[in-house]
Amino acid sequence: MMMITKLESNEVFVFGSNGQGFHGAGAAGYAMRGEAKNNWRQDEAFLRAMKAPVGSPERVGKWAIFGVPRGLQQGHEGKSYAIQTIERPGKRCSTSRRDICIQLIQLWKVAEYYYNLTFLMTPIGCGYSGYTPAEMQEVIDWVISKHGLPDNIKLASI
Repeated sequence: MMMITKLESNEVFVFGSNGQGFHGAGAAGYAMRGEAKNNWRQDEAFLRAMKAPVGSPERVGKWAIFGVPRGLQQGHEGKSYAIQTIERPGKRCSTSRRDICIQLIQLWKVAEYYYNLTFLMTPIGCGYSGYTPAEMQEVIDWVISKHGLPDNIKLASI
């Protein structure tokens, strides 16, 4: 699977998030910091974002915004869309697969509304969140079976 490192103006990076919008590592870390490694403790810009008040421009990252756990976001270099797949870091499988389904249905509606954007969906829920790839594929397959798949959502292999 190819890693997404750059977005065109009409592309949106879709990633799994925690309920606090921490965006420290993995795909969320890349959306926020441009770095997927779990080294946020050494990232001075990220540490400033953590301490900045809500609404501060210091919370705006590469494609995501610190503290925003769900939905469409606008960063310095492009757009992202967060699907909450875990309540907080370390609390594996804490966002139910049912809730993830509901969020995916919401994403489908957003994608249909923003038909001019292409949503590049990374594998969600099977990294720090703790679900297996097979469990997440079941969720995605169920949503597709009930709601179809908008033409402008591109799924990564799980």
